[in-house]
Amino acid sequence: MLKAAGAVLVIFACTALGYSQSLTFQKRLGCLEEIRKMTILLLGEITYRREALPQAMERVSGKVGAPFCDFLKEVSKEAGSCQGIRFSQIFTGRAESFLKNSGMTKQDKDSFAQLGEYLGYMDVSMQKNTVELYLKELETEILQAQKEEPVKTKLYRSMGALGGIFLAIVLI
Repeated sequence: MLKAAGAVLVIFACTALGYSQSLTFQKRLGCLEEIRKMTILLLGEITYRREALPQAMERVSGKVGAPFCDFLKEVSKEAGSCQGIRFSQIFTGRAESFLKNSGMTKQDKDSFAQLGEYLGYMDVSMQKNTVELYLKELETEILQAQKEEPVKTKLYRSMGALGGIFLAIVLI
């Protein structure tokens, strides 16, 4: 009786792990789409309104979802206080802390942090070109993730359940 209960718990835990992985992948896709929205809005603020970067980020922060609204507010506040720190350092530092549990891959995070390297110190046309290039790369990544989502979601969930069954059989 105790072995059967243990086997059921192992199967349940492994299945839950598979579902957790599939939710992490879906969370990554949501974050990428929110970054795209944020970047498009920032591009508009920089190129058409000719706003300074801290003010542009403050305006955009009200139009994006969590965690990016808080990210933009903090970066804007720090950049506006002129503490002698380069904008890229502020952006990268905040990006690491806010995107820690976002489900994004290391490549996604590095690419996003690299965007901060190019914002703020170049003229408006160079910033526009850089942001547009980032948006094209981001769009490619989103399309690839959307294409992989149904397959990976099913794979993670199936492998979790099958792995749990296999492990339960081995343990019994």
